[in-house]
Amino acid sequence: MPEPFDLLLTGGLLVTSEGIRRADVGVRGETVAAVAPDLRDHPAREVIDVAGHYILPGAIDVHVHPVYEDDVEACSRVAAYGGVTTLLHFAYARTGESLLEQVRRMLEDGQARSRLDFGLHGGLFEAPRQVPEIPQVMELGVRTFKFFLAYVKQKWYTDDYHLLWAMHILAERGGMAMVHAENGGGIDYLEDRYWEELGGPDAAHFFAVSHPPALEEEAVFRAICMAEVAHCPLYIAHVTSARALRPIRQARAEGRPVFAETCIQYLTLTGDLLWTRGALAKIGPPLRTDADREALWQALAEGTLSVISSDHAPKRKEPFGDFREQPYGAPGLETLLPVAYDEGVNGGRISLVRLVQVLAENPARIFGLYPKKGTVAVGSDADLVVFDPRREVTVRAEEMHSGAGYTLYEGRTVLGWPVMSFQRGHRVLWEGEVVAEPGAGRFLPLLEKPPTAPL
Repeated sequence: MPEPFDLLLTGGLLVTSEGIRRADVGVRGETVAAVAPDLRDHPAREVIDVAGHYILPGAIDVHVHPVYEDDVEACSRVAAYGGVTTLLHFAYARTGESLLEQVRRMLEDGQARSRLDFGLHGGLFEAPRQVPEIPQVMELGVRTFKFFLAYVKQKWYTDDYHLLWAMHILAERGGMAMVHAENGGGIDYLEDRYWEELGGPDAAHFFAVSHPPALEEEAVFRAICMAEVAHCPLYIAHVTSARALRPIRQARAEGRPVFAETCIQYLTLTGDLLWTRGALAKIGPPLRTDADREALWQALAEGTLSVISSDHAPKRKEPFGDFREQPYGAPGLETLLPVAYDEGVNGGRISLVRLVQVLAENPARIFGLYPKKGTVAVGSDADLVVFDPRREVTVRAEEMHSGAGYTLYEGRTVLGWPVMSFQRGHRVLWEGEVVAEPGAGRFLPLLEKPPTAPL
């Protein structure tokens, strides 16, 4: 008699990068043991009929900030409600702080309290002090590091000298640089010119013009050139505009290891939201235009952009207080998968297969987690999401689980929602509630196999 499965999902449609097919998934222990058209005759300790549903690999959100209204534990819970099973958090070292100590602190916190598997990126606010710490941090399994080319006045900025120094360190040790790509000095000047001289309390009216796409494109191009000189893989976070796609498209056509993400808010919202939601819609880089949205969808479909993330930054704000004093960022983790499905797949912009690639497989490949994560195949972790394409949900802040207290999708009705999920074969989302316990998640060292060419 064959060894029984611990879990068998039967009757569903399995979605991977290879396509959509009728397949049952058998799990033994924490990994996928079998994928076949019909496994109903195979003994199993638990059998779940998921007919009429998709079986997806668990989504991976590679851009999460667990330091505001949602900490590491809360982010893992919020993510689980939305069908995300793996999180990559930013561990920021602010001015005066040790990067090594901040990474150690978040690593310990995650191992003790995360409900989901997680990895970490280092984030540098004071490059002269923190770049020398990169080799020690990499020994902890953190091999991707974010640098700000914006926010000069806030003193978060990494200048070209320290960026190139860091890139050389990363290239020599198999790491990858990540950038927030906006020209910080130019934007600071434009903010002074428009926000301070003309805007005053109405600074929201000048937000977009003080953060023009041309200065995003310039920073993207500069980062790509620096990475070329250092022979360093480069990841460009939260691309927002058609202009910024031009140097990315060129670099990828030349075969350079340049990877770029956009975020769900840039695919679904525009800067007009500032007039109705005020500073709740103040994010950096800013929301753009409908033309930019469509250009981003096209770039996802064609492969210029490789990943959709949330950039989850749940911050408390005064929506119509002094715009200049309100922080950047918004929540988005819980709605990442369903809104991307509704706008992208239901909207006819990308296929469901492509959605799985940009939410699961590509993140796993870029950050060195594939094929353990990012797919449903024999030997992979049994990170599985059962997705109901017929479930209609109207997004309401009071029904979301972030501590931010608001959502930029308030009142939006989406068709398609995750109804069940598993991490390494263990229940995570079950009967509408997250049942994974704090501490159930495992730390994932990143980039054990650095990417060498575009996906």
